[in-house]
Amino acid sequence: MLEKRAEEKRLAALRAEALAAHAAWRAEPGWKAKTYKNGDLLAKATAANSAVEISLSEQRGLLLVDTAIAMDFPVATGKASHPTPVGKFQVRGKEKEYTSNLYGRILDATGVVLVPDADARTDVPPEGATFAGAKMPLWMRLTDTGVGMHVGYVPGRPVSHGCIRLQRAAATRLFELVRIGTPVVVADRAPALAAPKP
Repeated sequence: MLEKRAEEKRLAALRAEALAAHAAWRAEPGWKAKTYKNGDLLAKATAANSAVEISLSEQRGLLLVDTAIAMDFPVATGKASHPTPVGKFQVRGKEKEYTSNLYGRILDATGVVLVPDADARTDVPPEGATFAGAKMPLWMRLTDTGVGMHVGYVPGRPVSHGCIRLQRAAATRLFELVRIGTPVVVADRAPALAAPKP
């Protein structure tokens, strides 16, 4: 019991210290286009002590190490027609080179794009044309319905079909670190950004 309380106290102090450093970084101009890294926490990161949070309203992702903010990076989540689901998830699978079987492009026999934003469920390729699934490097699956985190275009606003797109550097770090079962929370505002309770 005493050990548990001591550990809770240690984690609370770590969270508060990391949150203060993170808040100071966010006070700097131009932070939204950048990635925050807490070197001390990242040096201690393991698959066992890491988690991810996605903040939809801010289009930001957080890597937590021992529940403290170790990284804060830009993401692009689902557009209004294909919103990213909110809730508590776990990484269910990982693939370095993944190709969507739902979304992509329809190409004619010479490779000319006929439909640039095709949905395999509704867009049928005409005779001689083919469906080419979108490439999703460093794929980290979150749902059985095709939502995950992967490298992609990150313009600072929701643009995906529900996935969480990451810049390559952030995706590489996450892909190396997470394992099957790593917790991922998707919320309007990431819980780790809340002020610590007194």
